[in-house]
Amino acid sequence: MIRSILAVALLAALPQLASAGADTVTGSWTASRSEKHEDELDFSLTRAHKRENNGTQFRLVDFTGLTAAQVGSTSAVDVRFEMRREAGTFAFDPNEEFPKALARLGVELGKKHDPDDELFTLALFDVSSAFIQSMQAIGYDEPLEKYIAFRIFAVDPAYVRDMASVGFDHLSADKIVETRIHGATPDYIREMRRSGQDLPLDKYIESRIFQVTPEFAAEMKRAGYPDLDRDVLVQFRIHGVTTEFIQELKQLGYTGVPAQKLVEMRIHGVTPDYIRRVQAAGYKHVPIDKMVQMRIFDIQPEMIRALDDAKGGT
Repeated sequence: MIRSILAVALLAALPQLASAGADTVTGSWTASRSEKHEDELDFSLTRAHKRENNGTQFRLVDFTGLTAAQVGSTSAVDVRFEMRREAGTFAFDPNEEFPKALARLGVELGKKHDPDDELFTLALFDVSSAFIQSMQAIGYDEPLEKYIAFRIFAVDPAYVRDMASVGFDHLSADKIVETRIHGATPDYIREMRRSGQDLPLDKYIESRIFQVTPEFAAEMKRAGYPDLDRDVLVQFRIHGVTTEFIQELKQLGYTGVPAQKLVEMRIHGVTPDYIRRVQAAGYKHVPIDKMVQMRIFDIQPEMIRALDDAKGGT
């Protein structure tokens, strides 16, 4: 990835967003071409009077005055460009009408934070009055920070309608953002339902957090565990029961181990390596429950072997 582009000084006017008499906001920035999308930039911005760093992705077409040659440069170059938003222009002039537009929509600016900081954030994430109005029109009459979260996590009217189409409408602002954060999207929900998993939304979110996918269920079916319910698959993911773990157990002579026993083995550390140590100490085909007890009481197989040898020598 080309990471050396656009790596030098920020224009001195990072942006003056609140009013004509406001102090100029300054800072430094870097940008690089996105690894996943060639038409996007990974953009990082640090403000001089703040310790926080803002990082996000923007499309190249969001900027004016930025050429393909500059983007493709393999060395640091000085560049001057603009990104225009309703809240203000980066490079950078304020739109004094924007706070008035927010007020007409019943959204308070600067209620909890510095208005300049909020305007900066609104411009950065393109929280426009049109976007706020579109969300209000479908029932989201929210504080300003919720609209910012909507933009950050790509929650818009189309996404809300898509969630409603899979049976989850009238979600709170926090809940619908949560679905985006964890990837419990309408497409994921449809995929899970095709595999027979018709669940409450929180269960879909939990499944997504622990990567319980139809593919994972299919892997377990091929490994000899068909028709496991979702809760067991979640336990497998939490405790690290994998197809590799199951295969190693089979190679060591433990086949058809019940699903809950697999979880118990992982919880207490009865790993293939531990079983090999037990076998190397001369104990073959030790029941799983016995090995679990050994691990609970921190009994090392080498210690048992040494005691048996000592007894044999007396």
